[in-house]
Amino acid sequence: MNYRLISLLTFLSKVIQKLIYARLLDHINASCIPVNEQYGLKTQSSTEQATFSLINNILIAVNNNLKTGGIFCKLQKAFDCMDHKILMILKESSNL
Repeated sequence: MNYRLISLLTFLSKVIQKLIYARLLDHINASCIPVNEQYGLKTQSSTEQATFSLINNILIAVNNNLKTGGIFCKLQKAFDCMDHKILMILKESSNL
């Protein structure tokens, strides 16, 4: 399946969009917002690196006679299924 977005933006708005994206990305990277374990939406990272890191951590734990386990969830469209009023209540209660 092809999931490419259909863009109807004019040339100027595409240029502005790329400029804003570049400045926002620079700010996020300069502020050290993403953690090292976050592999999505980062340059120089891939699913292969995430898989290698996971397997490496499991093998280190097994070699040290530690118990290992994993929970894998598919979160596709997770927020579409969630009641947004509940999310707002949770957000407000966490700010207290």
